[in-house]
Amino acid sequence: MVSRTVRKNQLLLLAVLLIARSALGFPSTTDVHDLMLNDDYDYDTDEPSAPSPQTKPTGVANAYLPLVNRTLTKTGILGEDVVLKCDENITEANVILWFQDSKMITSDRSVVLPNFSLNPKNFDLTILKASPQSAGTYSCQILPQNVFVSTKVVLGDHSLDVITPESSRSGQNSLQRLALLWLLSACLALAHQLKH
Repeated sequence: MVSRTVRKNQLLLLAVLLIARSALGFPSTTDVHDLMLNDDYDYDTDEPSAPSPQTKPTGVANAYLPLVNRTLTKTGILGEDVVLKCDENITEANVILWFQDSKMITSDRSVVLPNFSLNPKNFDLTILKASPQSAGTYSCQILPQNVFVSTKVVLGDHSLDVITPESSRSGQNSLQRLALLWLLSACLALAHQLKH
Protein backbone atom coordinates (compact mmCIF):
# COMPACT_ATOMS: atom_id res chain seq x y z
CA MET A 1 0.00 0.00 0.00
CA VAL A 2 1.10 3.51 -0.78
CA SER A 3 1.36 5.74 2.25
CA ARG A 4 -0.68 8.90 2.48
CA THR A 5 2.46 11.12 2.39
CA VAL A 6 3.76 9.47 -0.77
CA ARG A 7 0.33 9.84 -2.39
CA LYS A 8 0.26 13.57 -1.49
CA ASN A 9 3.74 14.01 -2.94
CA GLN A 10 2.72 12.27 -6.16
CA LEU A 11 -0.34 14.53 -6.51
CA LEU A 12 1.78 17.60 -5.77
CA LEU A 13 4.34 16.58 -8.39
CA LEU A 14 1.58 15.92 -10.93
CA ALA A 15 0.06 19.37 -10.26
CA VAL A 16 3.46 21.05 -10.60
CA LEU A 17 4.12 19.30 -13.90
CA LEU A 18 0.69 20.23 -15.28
CA ILE A 19 1.14 23.87 -14.30
CA ALA A 20 4.64 23.97 -15.78
CA ARG A 21 3.42 22.40 -19.01
CA SER A 22 0.66 24.96 -19.42
CA ALA A 23 2.86 27.92 -18.42
CA LEU A 24 6.03 27.04 -20.28
CA GLY A 25 5.16 24.47 -22.89
CA PHE A 26 3.05 26.47 -25.29
CA PRO A 27 3.74 29.87 -26.86
CA SER A 28 1.16 32.55 -26.25
CA THR A 29 -1.27 33.34 -29.05
CA THR A 30 0.42 36.70 -29.65
CA ASP A 31 3.77 34.95 -30.15
CA VAL A 32 2.22 32.58 -32.70
CA HIS A 33 0.49 35.51 -34.40
CA ASP A 34 3.78 37.47 -34.55
CA LEU A 35 5.56 34.46 -36.03
CA MET A 36 2.89 34.12 -38.72
CA LEU A 37 3.19 37.83 -39.56
CA ASN A 38 6.96 37.55 -39.95
CA ASP A 39 6.91 34.87 -42.66
CA ASP A 40 5.63 34.76 -46.21
CA TYR A 41 3.33 31.73 -45.92
CA ASP A 42 -0.37 32.12 -46.76
CA TYR A 43 -2.26 30.75 -43.73
CA ASP A 44 -5.68 30.80 -45.41
CA THR A 45 -7.28 27.38 -45.46
CA ASP A 46 -7.65 25.86 -48.91
CA GLU A 47 -9.09 22.58 -50.08
CA PRO A 48 -6.59 19.86 -49.17
CA SER A 49 -7.31 18.12 -52.48
CA ALA A 50 -6.77 21.25 -54.58
CA PRO A 51 -3.67 21.10 -56.78
CA SER A 52 -0.75 23.23 -55.72
CA PRO A 53 -0.26 26.37 -57.85
CA GLN A 54 3.52 25.95 -57.88
CA THR A 55 5.42 27.26 -60.85
CA LYS A 56 8.98 26.70 -61.92
CA PRO A 57 11.33 29.68 -61.77
CA THR A 58 11.88 31.15 -65.22
CA GLY A 59 15.05 33.12 -64.64
CA VAL A 60 16.10 36.15 -62.66
CA ALA A 61 13.87 37.19 -59.76
CA ASN A 62 11.77 40.31 -60.30
CA ALA A 63 13.75 43.31 -59.10
CA TYR A 64 10.67 45.48 -58.63
CA LEU A 65 9.27 43.50 -55.70
CA PRO A 66 9.64 45.44 -52.44
CA LEU A 67 11.68 43.91 -49.66
CA VAL A 68 10.67 44.57 -46.06
CA ASN A 69 13.99 45.13 -44.39
CA ARG A 70 12.59 45.78 -40.92
CA THR A 71 9.38 46.52 -39.09
CA LEU A 72 9.71 48.78 -36.06
CA THR A 73 7.42 50.29 -33.43
CA LYS A 74 7.86 53.89 -32.30
CA THR A 75 5.96 55.38 -29.38
CA GLY A 76 5.33 59.06 -28.90
CA ILE A 77 3.29 61.61 -26.99
CA LEU A 78 0.51 63.65 -28.55
CA GLY A 79 1.58 67.25 -29.16
CA GLU A 80 5.30 66.42 -29.22
CA ASP A 81 7.65 65.76 -32.14
CA VAL A 82 8.24 62.12 -33.08
CA VAL A 83 11.40 61.18 -35.03
CA LEU A 84 11.34 58.14 -37.33
CA LYS A 85 14.58 56.55 -38.53
CA CYS A 86 14.96 55.12 -42.03
CA ASP A 87 18.23 53.18 -42.28
CA GLU A 88 21.84 53.55 -41.24
CA ASN A 89 23.21 52.43 -44.62
CA ILE A 90 21.85 55.20 -46.84
CA THR A 91 24.31 56.62 -49.36
CA GLU A 92 24.24 59.67 -51.63
CA ALA A 93 23.21 57.40 -54.52
CA ASN A 94 19.98 56.38 -52.75
CA VAL A 95 16.62 58.03 -53.29
CA ILE A 96 14.45 58.01 -50.15
CA LEU A 97 10.65 58.16 -50.10
CA TRP A 98 8.54 58.36 -46.94
CA PHE A 99 4.86 57.28 -46.83
CA GLN A 100 2.12 57.30 -44.22
CA ASP A 101 0.01 54.32 -45.22
CA SER A 102 -0.31 55.04 -48.98
CA LYS A 103 0.15 58.84 -48.82
CA MET A 104 3.54 60.10 -49.98
CA ILE A 105 5.16 62.43 -47.41
CA THR A 106 8.55 63.04 -49.03
CA SER A 107 10.08 62.73 -52.44
CA ASP A 108 13.83 62.35 -52.01
CA ARG A 109 14.81 65.54 -50.12
CA SER A 110 11.48 67.40 -50.49
CA VAL A 111 8.59 67.25 -48.01
CA VAL A 112 5.25 67.23 -49.85
CA LEU A 113 2.85 67.17 -46.85
CA PRO A 114 2.58 69.67 -43.98
CA ASN A 115 3.36 68.77 -40.34
CA PHE A 116 6.52 66.88 -41.28
CA SER A 117 10.20 67.73 -41.59
CA LEU A 118 13.07 65.77 -43.10
CA ASN A 119 16.69 65.67 -41.99
CA PRO A 120 18.61 65.90 -45.31
CA LYS A 121 21.71 64.21 -43.88
CA ASN A 122 20.23 60.95 -42.60
CA PHE A 123 16.64 61.14 -43.96
CA ASP A 124 15.05 60.90 -40.49
CA LEU A 125 11.41 61.99 -40.72
CA THR A 126 10.03 64.16 -37.91
CA ILE A 127 6.31 64.26 -37.23
CA LEU A 128 5.80 67.81 -35.95
CA LYS A 129 3.50 68.15 -32.92
CA ALA A 130 1.96 64.69 -33.33
CA SER A 131 -1.84 64.55 -33.45
CA PRO A 132 -4.16 61.51 -33.25
CA GLN A 133 -4.12 61.40 -37.07
CA SER A 134 -0.33 60.99 -36.93
CA ALA A 135 -0.63 57.46 -35.53
CA GLY A 136 -0.34 54.66 -38.05
CA THR A 137 2.18 52.90 -40.23
CA TYR A 138 5.00 54.84 -41.87
CA SER A 139 7.26 53.38 -44.55
CA CYS A 140 10.66 54.52 -45.73
CA GLN A 141 11.44 53.25 -49.23
CA ILE A 142 15.11 53.11 -50.22
CA LEU A 143 15.74 53.13 -53.97
CA PRO A 144 17.20 51.65 -56.16
CA GLN A 145 17.34 48.62 -53.82
CA ASN A 146 13.56 48.93 -53.22
CA VAL A 147 13.94 48.18 -49.51
CA PHE A 148 11.18 49.21 -47.11
CA VAL A 149 11.57 50.05 -43.43
CA SER A 150 8.12 50.13 -41.84
CA THR A 151 7.45 51.84 -38.51
CA LYS A 152 4.21 51.59 -36.56
CA VAL A 153 3.66 54.85 -34.65
CA VAL A 154 1.69 54.58 -31.38
CA LEU A 155 0.73 57.83 -29.62
CA GLY A 156 -0.57 58.51 -26.11
CA ASP A 157 -1.57 61.51 -24.00
CA HIS A 158 1.23 61.00 -21.45
CA SER A 159 4.42 58.97 -21.35
CA LEU A 160 2.74 56.40 -19.08
CA ASP A 161 -0.12 55.95 -21.58
CA VAL A 162 2.22 54.64 -24.25
CA ILE A 163 3.31 51.07 -23.59
CA THR A 164 5.67 49.54 -26.10
CA PRO A 165 5.15 45.99 -27.31
CA GLU A 166 8.63 45.12 -26.05
CA SER A 167 7.68 45.96 -22.46
CA SER A 168 4.49 43.91 -22.66
CA ARG A 169 6.49 40.96 -24.01
CA SER A 170 9.02 41.32 -21.21
CA GLY A 171 6.07 41.09 -18.79
CA GLN A 172 5.09 37.77 -20.35
CA ASN A 173 8.69 36.58 -20.10
CA SER A 174 8.82 37.63 -16.45
CA LEU A 175 5.68 35.62 -15.73
CA GLN A 176 7.19 32.59 -17.44
CA ARG A 177 10.42 32.98 -15.46
CA LEU A 178 8.43 33.26 -12.23
CA ALA A 179 6.49 30.09 -13.08
CA LEU A 180 9.74 28.26 -13.82
CA LEU A 181 11.28 29.46 -10.55
CA TRP A 182 8.18 28.32 -8.65
CA LEU A 183 8.34 24.93 -10.41
CA LEU A 184 12.00 24.44 -9.49
CA SER A 185 11.32 25.43 -5.88
CA ALA A 186 8.42 22.98 -5.65
CA CYS A 187 10.54 20.18 -7.12
CA LEU A 188 13.37 20.86 -4.67
CA ALA A 189 10.93 20.90 -1.75
CA LEU A 190 9.40 17.62 -2.93
CA ALA A 191 12.83 16.03 -3.35
CA HIS A 192 13.78 17.17 0.15
CA GLN A 193 10.59 15.64 1.59
CA LEU A 194 11.19 12.34 -0.19
CA LYS A 195 14.70 12.07 1.27
CA HIS A 196 13.42 12.47 4.84
